[in-house]
Amino acid sequence: MSTPTVGPKTMELRSIDWIPPRERHGSPVSLFFLWFAANSSITALVTGGLFVLLGNSALWSIPAIIVGNLIGGFITALHSAQGPQLGVPQMIQSRAQFGYYGAILPLVLALIIYIGFYATGLVLGGQALATLLHISVKAGAVIFALFSTVLAIAGYKWIHKFSHAASVLSGVVFVILLVIVLGGPMRHQITADTSFALAPFILGISLSASWQLTFGPYIADYSRYLPETTSQRSTIGWTFAGSFIGATLAMIVGAFAAQIGGQAFSDHQVGFLSGLAGTFFWLVLLAVVVGKLTGNTLSSYGGFMSLATIVTAVARHEVIKPRARSIYVLIISAFAVVIALLASDNFVAVFTDFLMFLLYFMTPWSAINLVDYYLIRHKKYDVEALFQRNGPYGTVNKGAFVAYFAAVLIQIPFMNSSLYVGPIADLFGGAEIAWIIGLVVAGGIYLAIAKKSAAGRDSAADDRSANHQQERNAL
Repeated sequence: MSTPTVGPKTMELRSIDWIPPRERHGSPVSLFFLWFAANSSITALVTGGLFVLLGNSALWSIPAIIVGNLIGGFITALHSAQGPQLGVPQMIQSRAQFGYYGAILPLVLALIIYIGFYATGLVLGGQALATLLHISVKAGAVIFALFSTVLAIAGYKWIHKFSHAASVLSGVVFVILLVIVLGGPMRHQITADTSFALAPFILGISLSASWQLTFGPYIADYSRYLPETTSQRSTIGWTFAGSFIGATLAMIVGAFAAQIGGQAFSDHQVGFLSGLAGTFFWLVLLAVVVGKLTGNTLSSYGGFMSLATIVTAVARHEVIKPRARSIYVLIISAFAVVIALLASDNFVAVFTDFLMFLLYFMTPWSAINLVDYYLIRHKKYDVEALFQRNGPYGTVNKGAFVAYFAAVLIQIPFMNSSLYVGPIADLFGGAEIAWIIGLVVAGGIYLAIAKKSAAGRDSAADDRSANHQQERNAL
């Protein structure tokens, strides 16, 4: 864990290891640009379009988008404060809740998230590059993956730098699209339908909340280099602001585009949007490329750290050398490219199923992680112990698994997906509230179990944490 990160103009060398104080830098304001860029993307726009395709009117999609992003965005932003405080990637923190080997389960699920979002981003980014360069969508996806891979290998500093430009471009383009749609005759197609249906409305809230909640495994990866003295309120606030504003803007544009375009939007989202911009079609395509490059890079970057954490646990070593780091990124990119090439022809349906699947399995992890951090350990962790197989956090924490699987199972009657519709969801016309049940049950059970054993365990861990903190501050 002692390999240094070299200067600010060079490639990042660290991976899953702890970031010492001498290498901490930056301001929480940068989190706004990063998460605005990641959320104001074509994939978020497609999610907004799904609201209309599933039965909402465009106008009633707006409050569903706002409510879902408010709830999901706030919960997800709470993870951001863990980065400066602990100085390690988001998912390695799961070892404190699930145990050194037990954390492999949420790590595998997170890896599925990373690769899945990476692949869906490649499809849409490939569409944009195909239109710009007059090549096939599949060739565009491969080229797009190369860009994402290079930026992920370059690492943390370059990802943040790139997101500043991406956020400005994406914001400008989505505002222009809103003006075009609402300032011309197309607005009548939007305002003509004011119908309301409860089940699609609730499902729309769930979709936007799921968009935010599935970023949970990403969040602390991009705040972990901030100084430990960084304000928790600022870290959470700037993360939430970027995520909420970016996703809400993109999803509203997507809902309007789906209302106007119908099947044309469903068949080729990027092509339809660029057509709306007329002579400025190239600007829309450029925004799609730049915006998705941010999101895909986050997935590639987080994916390699999850994969590295899994491999190091199994192989019983914790050092990831720069060359191995690059190989992990290449492996993640290769998997994503294969999936993207297979999924291109049925993207919207696949993406809908993917979002809902992630929601069922990742909200319990998020609840457990946040309850442990804020309510059980009160932000005090022995960071060194996260890298110890036989450390105080154990190999497998049965209590965390009880809470996790109980939350997953209790969601089944409330599920509404193309694969399965639970009896309660069916009774309420397809309304989707399983994710809320999962959050409450996972957090509640974990809190009850953890409190019983917290006193003795934490008193010892706090002593070790204080000793290690003194050692780190001396570095």
